[in-house]
Amino acid sequence: MTALDSESPCALCSLSATAIVEPPRRTLGRGLDPEDPTYSVTVVLPDIPLCEGHAFDVRAGSIFIGWCDDEHCRIYGEVGEESPCGHRYERLAPRKR
Repeated sequence: MTALDSESPCALCSLSATAIVEPPRRTLGRGLDPEDPTYSVTVVLPDIPLCEGHAFDVRAGSIFIGWCDDEHCRIYGEVGEESPCGHRYERLAPRKR
C-alpha cells in the first residue's frame, strides 16, 4: 500500500483517497466467447485508490475488493455489492502459481 498525492476518490465510498492498493491479481482473462478458448484478451487491472478507513478495512481483511467486468462498468467495489450496471462485484482471487 502506498500513499496517494492526488484527488482520486476512494473506489468504495468516493471520499478522497489517501492510499493506493495493488489489486489481489493484476490481470484478468476476457474473451469474446467464453466457450471459445482460441480467443482471449488479458486485461491489466489498475491500482485501487482507497480512503484511510477502507484502506484499514482491506488490510485487516474485513472488506474484500471486487471487480465488475461488465463493459458498462469495469470498476472496483466491495465484493457482493451491486455495481452501477446491476451485476455483483466479484472477488479478485490471487492467481494460482
